[in-house]
Amino acid sequence: MAKKDTTKSATQTKSEVDTKEGEISPEAALLYEKRQFLAKIKRELQRDIDSRRRFDYEWMVREMYRRGYHFSRYQPNSQTIVLASRQNAKIPINIVAAQMRSIRNQVTSFRPKFEVMPRYGTDTSENQARYAGRYLDYWFDKNKIKTRIKETVIQGLTFSVGGPWEIYYDSEAKEVKMYLIDPFDFYVDRFAESFDEAMRCVKAVRTNLGSVRANTDFDKQALGEVTSSQAKLAVSEYKQFIIQAMKVLDSGGFDDTENIILYEGYYKLRDKDGKLFIRKVVWTDQNTTPLIWEDFEDDTFPFVMYRADLNPKDIYGESWMKHVIPINRVIDMLESSVYDYNHRVAKGRIVVDRDSGVRAIHNVHGEIITKNRGSEVKALELPNLPQAVSLQIDRMNRYLEDVGGAHDASLGRVPTGVKAGIGIAELKQADATNQDDLVDNLEDFLEQVGLRVLRCAARNLDTYTFIRAMGVREGEEKYFAVIGSKSGRNKSKKQVKIGPDWVDLAVLGEDNNIRVTIGSWLGYTKEMMQEKTINLLKMGAIDQKTFLRLWEFGDIDKIVQETRKEALLSKNLNMQQQGGQGGNPGEEDQYGLAMTENEMMVMESKDMPVDPHDDHVVHIAIHQDALGQGADELVQKHIERHQVYLEQEYGSSGSVPQEQGQPQPQPGQAPAGPESGGAPGGAPGQAPGGQPPGQLQNPAQGRPPMPGSPLAAIMQGQPVGTGNPFGT
Repeated sequence: MAKKDTTKSATQTKSEVDTKEGEISPEAALLYEKRQFLAKIKRELQRDIDSRRRFDYEWMVREMYRRGYHFSRYQPNSQTIVLASRQNAKIPINIVAAQMRSIRNQVTSFRPKFEVMPRYGTDTSENQARYAGRYLDYWFDKNKIKTRIKETVIQGLTFSVGGPWEIYYDSEAKEVKMYLIDPFDFYVDRFAESFDEAMRCVKAVRTNLGSVRANTDFDKQALGEVTSSQAKLAVSEYKQFIIQAMKVLDSGGFDDTENIILYEGYYKLRDKDGKLFIRKVVWTDQNTTPLIWEDFEDDTFPFVMYRADLNPKDIYGESWMKHVIPINRVIDMLESSVYDYNHRVAKGRIVVDRDSGVRAIHNVHGEIITKNRGSEVKALELPNLPQAVSLQIDRMNRYLEDVGGAHDASLGRVPTGVKAGIGIAELKQADATNQDDLVDNLEDFLEQVGLRVLRCAARNLDTYTFIRAMGVREGEEKYFAVIGSKSGRNKSKKQVKIGPDWVDLAVLGEDNNIRVTIGSWLGYTKEMMQEKTINLLKMGAIDQKTFLRLWEFGDIDKIVQETRKEALLSKNLNMQQQGGQGGNPGEEDQYGLAMTENEMMVMESKDMPVDPHDDHVVHIAIHQDALGQGADELVQKHIERHQVYLEQEYGSSGSVPQEQGQPQPQPGQAPAGPESGGAPGGAPGQAPGGQPPGQLQNPAQGRPPMPGSPLAAIMQGQPVGTGNPFGT
């Protein structure tokens, strides 16, 4: 039997969609369910809004105070905010903002380190976990998360909660993104004791009416119900007061832009089998039918909330700022009183008799005061400012430092008697103890963010995405490709071709275990960090490359190579000088000889012979500097001949080419160099093994230098010498 079409009118009721037989079509039943559900969640949202009104008022006061409006007040009769008073001189001393800036910078002074734990002990699982961590580092830099963290910490110190962050997939950009939500615009189940236990949450933000009407994802029937814009700027009336006070609006309280409040709610429900799922509903105040009605299998919301203040069994805390504002208010009033006193003393007060005829005449000779004869005019002596005022200001400043948790060292002031950087670092460390809750909660917060980012990527990345993870420091760059585990693409590949390059492929899964750490064992000042790293280098606990990276040097690899070469040259030249004192007069300066050979090969294009008695380590190191100056083929062949002799000295076997014009060496005699016509082990103009000129290679069929040799130390990056940062 054909069922009645019940989807034509968006205003039909349940009775109007009944068929003649008393049955309801599935479309009509779904439409009725949507409308009933929307009406229910609207009532629940209004109760959540009313229950949070007290917090909204306190948040408004704290936000205005943080911005510097210490003497602003709310007038309920006119529903406006008066930013300042003109009755008396009032001096706002915004110590709260200075302390908040200090705490925020100290909490965020270290970059968070994401570490993804492998699910299994196999090499493949460990590599995939390593690439997942790299992907989070890339996401961190791509989305400017460092700035977002600072903003979230400010929200946490002001409102007790930061964010939340919404983690979502941008289908146009083809990547996972985040959106920082204002706590005023986010409502949570009022009976929930924690955000994870909440059964509903709603995001209510102001958006443009045109973008709502142009959204193709919205239901067409529901869009027909959206007919006009709204004058309301925010759901929270106190946020609207802030907008009206801080932004230039017309006399009507709003501008001509067509704005509308869009609600996006997420609700935890259970199906008939008891399985938990999330229902997403989007609507406006004008809707009776949802713009979006979507169910998806999940048990968590796409939001992560940062809790800066811990209030057991409650989502919202009292906030750090609530406890320091009263102290700052006392300081404001005391300093304003001191200013008013000094202002009055400077101007002075004059006592005159009534009808004394006092007049003040200002001319080029100064100020002349005239009065009637017999009347008295004198200056009133003001009493001295009580010493208790200054003492109370000092006490309030100490209270503010202790309650706020930021003392002299954290605020940039050097305490009396402390001169060394280590002492300042220890004082900062003491202040950091007061901020352990902020750091610990931030680590937990970022762990949840990382889990949702990887889960969102696993579900939505259906194409190979090229990742350029630049790393924190030089030398940590990594290029690879990622794809979601739910993608239909072939995920068994270990590498994929992106453009002209083959890169490793990482498959991002939904189920991950992430650890985030924030902090450093190197201290809170650069001087303390430098002293610790020098001691660690002397102990041999870190290598030269790590030392230079911690000291923030650039082009570390080149510095390491050059310093090790200099150390090797210094060592060999010192040995020559000591040996020369023993009775080899006339022994040539190996450094000068190698430099002369460089000039003759580069400037005159001469093929210089190799003396078997040369110090081949010194010559190879010096000749390396001649590469890239126009005679690479000639210099490379000369280096290869030195390598043959050097390898012979360290016991390597193999045929030794004969140097032109020199006899073949006998057993026990050093070998001669190769013919000048070509490089051994390769075509003319090539290094052995088909390597291009300019690369340091072993001529004996491309074999590496003997392990333990000085040449191997240069080529393989092993330290030469010990004792200081430069390896000597």
